[in-house]
Amino acid sequence: MPQLEGYPLSKARKILRLVGIDESRLEVKYAESEVERGQVISQRPRPGEKIDLDDGASKIKLRVADSSMVRYLPNLYNRSDLTGRTSCATSSGSFQHEFNATDEKLEGLERFFDPLECPPEFLDYIASWVAFTLEQEWPEQKKRNLIKKAVELYHLRGTPRGLRVFLRIFTGVDPKIHENVWPFEGITVGITSDVGVNTVLMHQVEKSHAFVVEIPLPIDDVDAATIMKIHRIIEREKPVHTDYYVIFAAPEEKEVDTAITVGITSTVGVDTWVSGADAEAYFPMEDASEMDDGEPPA
Repeated sequence: MPQLEGYPLSKARKILRLVGIDESRLEVKYAESEVERGQVISQRPRPGEKIDLDDGASKIKLRVADSSMVRYLPNLYNRSDLTGRTSCATSSGSFQHEFNATDEKLEGLERFFDPLECPPEFLDYIASWVAFTLEQEWPEQKKRNLIKKAVELYHLRGTPRGLRVFLRIFTGVDPKIHENVWPFEGITVGITSDVGVNTVLMHQVEKSHAFVVEIPLPIDDVDAATIMKIHRIIEREKPVHTDYYVIFAAPEEKEVDTAITVGITSTVGVDTWVSGADAEAYFPMEDASEMDDGEPPA
């Protein structure tokens, strides 16, 4: 557990984010104190104690210095009853808690304008500022990175570099853009293609206005949803008059096991024979002589 005592609450929250502790585990309680308002005066667990980062059930409790609003009221409202409690201070507690929460947000308002630090529910709102459309299925970190680079990417829109940046952020690999090429040539029915077998009819493609996107991932490692997202990214970022084609890396060839198992993958005397320099060691001379005719012995 990091040291939080002595820091302002806003900085304590930032420390927790840096060490990977979710803010939903934080429980803040304000208490009357003579130290500077908003400063953490105690914490549980104590500094240096071991905590489980993945245990969302356990809470991190902070007591933060505060001063009652009642002190700004006339002395009439500061009178205590027979139990020593001030009714006005008690009733204003919930209001003061909401006031402190709002005040804390205003003090750290700049965090809401940074896509890398703002709350997750604020990402769509920030994206609308830069006219950027987010896919709801995208991971949160990818959304933050894309919003951060949105203005920079607008200068690259419609260029191979801009398309590569978009795809690299989403797929995690660096794609290749091959310009002025098309993977298919013209066809001659009955000679280079058969109707209904390997013929696809489409509009005429000008190679000068076409490109191929090569994704260095095996097609078997990419699901259908990811392929659709890749197409949506390309459709949104490419020049409108161009045609494109997406290809993936060829699947890795698996080594073929050439070993045999007698009775399972081969049968002695049927599809099994020994050849090579050691043939004479396994066959009698008269049988080995038959091998010279190019036929295996029975």
